[in-house]
Amino acid sequence: MKKINLIIALLFSAITYSQMINYTSVRLEEGQDKDYLELESFWSKIHEQAIKDGLEMAWMIWEVIPIEGDENAANQPDYLIMNFYKDSVQQNNQVNFYELGRSVYSKMSKKKFDKKWEDGPYGTRNSYQLMRLDNTEWIFGNPEIGMEAQLNAFKKTDDNYEQYEIEFYKKWHDKGILNGSRKWWEFNRVLSSSENANKEITHVTMDIRGRDIPEEEAEKAWGTPTFTDRMMWNNGFSTREIINQVNLKLVMYRF
Repeated sequence: MKKINLIIALLFSAITYSQMINYTSVRLEEGQDKDYLELESFWSKIHEQAIKDGLEMAWMIWEVIPIEGDENAANQPDYLIMNFYKDSVQQNNQVNFYELGRSVYSKMSKKKFDKKWEDGPYGTRNSYQLMRLDNTEWIFGNPEIGMEAQLNAFKKTDDNYEQYEIEFYKKWHDKGILNGSRKWWEFNRVLSSSENANKEITHVTMDIRGRDIPEEEAEKAWGTPTFTDRMMWNNGFSTREIINQVNLKLVMYRF
């Protein structure tokens, strides 16, 4: 339990190192969801062992829920896999997952294991390699299955964009943590992506919402924005372009 709490603290805490994350989007054929989730349940034990062996920090599966009215909803992936690494050294370790899987399922026959391994469904996949630049502090205990988040993919249009997010917008996200309207915010830079991935995406944020702030509490919760604040908000918006936005629901994880 102490080790799990330490990993959560490292994942959801102030950044003291360049945490690396791999995103893998998964698009399935109609009717494959049940088999896919069974496959990921099979893989979950392998990732659990990989985490114990220090090969990765954490693994998460999120269901992608297109936002209502999204004209691109039909083209969104069905699931998003996140693999977390403490740094680029851990991320770049060569891991033989097949051999690791055989050791985890040592009582399963090779024939049965190979069938599970090969049959999938794995869907159509695109991958992104990201580096965490900043985040708020997580103070809400263990993540819960069914927890919802919003993923925002941006294209940087100005070299000052990262400074706006880290030095200005984050202070408002921190206020949201304190008043309960927000549980989490993170800011990531895309380092590379697979051949068919969206090459416009340069940065990604993820938000987990908290409670709605009643109108009568708004001033106390947020304070009164200054002229400088209002100008920073307006100017900051011009440093980025929204490329995609989806809601996520947590369906599986291992720490």
